[in-house]
Amino acid sequence: MSKIAEIVGRKIMDSREKPTVEVKITTEDGFMGIDSVPSGTSTGSREDKLVEPDIAINNINNIIAPQLIGKDVHNQQEIDRVMIDMDGTENKSKLGANAILGISLAVARTAALRAKMPLFWYINKLFAKISGQKVAPAIPTPMMVMICGGRHGKNNLCIQEFSLLGKMDQGIKVWQNIEKIIKDRKIEYTIGLEGAFSPNLQYDEDALDIIFEACNTAGYKNGSDVRIGVDIAGNNCRMQNSEILNLVRKYDLYSIEDPFGETDWEKFGQFKLELEEDNRQFILLGDDLFATHKNLLQKGINNLVANAIIIKVNQVGTLTETLEVIALAQKANYTHVVSHRSGETTDTFIADLAVGTAAKFLKSGAPFPRERVLKYKRLNEIEEEL
Repeated sequence: MSKIAEIVGRKIMDSREKPTVEVKITTEDGFMGIDSVPSGTSTGSREDKLVEPDIAINNINNIIAPQLIGKDVHNQQEIDRVMIDMDGTENKSKLGANAILGISLAVARTAALRAKMPLFWYINKLFAKISGQKVAPAIPTPMMVMICGGRHGKNNLCIQEFSLLGKMDQGIKVWQNIEKIIKDRKIEYTIGLEGAFSPNLQYDEDALDIIFEACNTAGYKNGSDVRIGVDIAGNNCRMQNSEILNLVRKYDLYSIEDPFGETDWEKFGQFKLELEEDNRQFILLGDDLFATHKNLLQKGINNLVANAIIIKVNQVGTLTETLEVIALAQKANYTHVVSHRSGETTDTFIADLAVGTAAKFLKSGAPFPRERVLKYKRLNEIEEEL
């Protein structure tokens, strides 16, 4: 047993220079873990609610902490349940998902330190306990955002993200080639929220053409060396089924995330059937559709909607609930992709989460900005450990 002696929340700045929450936990026997909470720009209505950081910190320090002092830091499920019960709402709107999540993640990190094991191994053992499923830790493939539009960019692109699925060094080469293409053609651009290029383009196909040209220049072939994916963010980018299908066929897109809005269950199901009729390999990802909530994922499974899920820990607010969703996804043979948010910190928890639960992909933005690349570099560290 290792009792919690102190829980302290404080305010830090995220990658968008907006305030967010960091939590430090110290045990009576001197172990200390620190974790921080990301936040999104393009958020679904069914995500658990964040409160203002100042309110979250007050809730951490003055309301939640007194109830958790003295509890064994290894009792992750009990601690998460206590916080959920203290909040008492369906979406953690009383105490704030950011307050609860900060503590939940810091508990796991502190417990891993106390157990003298890497965080990914601790998560793996916790996952086996929660799910009853034993999986071997595995290194996920990076899902790197190359070009952004929608709410993540400053251009006329409807699609929110255009991603490369491949190795880190492949992503770096393609990113550099994209930069050269944009500069050679004198296309005005900015860098988007997740480190991707936000070029002044008019059409989504223009972005895909640039990515394919950058891949060809690097000597990478789509389908064998790398794969291409898009996050349409259908809550904001309204495209017809036929438009999306034409893009998938023309560019042999492998990963299609949120092609429709978060309530368009029938459209998701029909689109999945059409992709299957093409006899192609694909992952049809639900992000806003599922919001990392078990009941929404179960609905998707029951209705044969999608075949993959984005996992964002701050959508549901505790590590325990996150692992329960991943367990359900694996049981239903859904691919799970552990993902960052547009407002990130230097914390690398999601890399360990992806490895510990054997996620197929880790989505953490472009392969350069510090807050993003640290997650990918953590994968390299873990690979060496394994």
